[in-house]
Amino acid sequence: MKPLAKLTKEHGNILEGLDYLSRAKDALEKNRCPQKKFFESAVLFFREYADKFHHYKEEYLLFSILARNKEGEIDLEMGSLRYQHELNRECIAKIEKSLNGYEMGSEIAITTLLFNLAAFISILRRHIYREDQLFFPMVEAELSENEKQTLQNQFDQEEAAVDRESIIHRNQKRLQEMAALISEI
Repeated sequence: MKPLAKLTKEHGNILEGLDYLSRAKDALEKNRCPQKKFFESAVLFFREYADKFHHYKEEYLLFSILARNKEGEIDLEMGSLRYQHELNRECIAKIEKSLNGYEMGSEIAITTLLFNLAAFISILRRHIYREDQLFFPMVEAELSENEKQTLQNQFDQEEAAVDRESIIHRNQKRLQEMAALISEI
C-alpha cells in the first residue's frame, strides 16, 4: 500500500473512534453518563494508535522528507498540522485527568470533560479532512516515486520496530469495547 494511502486508511479507524466519542459527548450533554471505562479505552486508543502509531509517521517520517525536499515551501502547513497534533495531545491529557472526578459525579470534571471532548473531536475531524482532501493530494503530486518508496520503506521499518500487528489488534479491541460501552447508553 502506498504510504499516503496507508495514512488515509488509518484515518478511517481514527474517525470511527471519533464517532464513538461524539456519541459519548452527546449523551453527556443530556446528562447520560457513559462508563468511565469508555473514556479510559478512548484515551488509550487515541494516545497509542492515533498519536504514537499514526502521528509519529506523519511528524517524523513524512514531514522530514517534505522539509528536506521542499526547502521551507510548506513549513507553515506542516507546522499547523503539528500544532493540531499538540492541541489534541493536550485535550487527551485533560480528558484523562478529568476521569476520576467524572466518576465521582463532579460537575466541574464533567464540564472539563465535555469542553475537551468538543475541542478534540472538532479539531481532529477538521485535521483529518484537511490532510485527506488537501495536504496528502498535494504531497502525492510533489513526491517522486523514489521518495514515495523511501517513505514506504521508513513506514515499514517503523511499523516492524513497534510490532504493527499487535498495535492494530489491541486498538481494534479498544474500538470494539468503545462501541459496546457507548451502545449501552
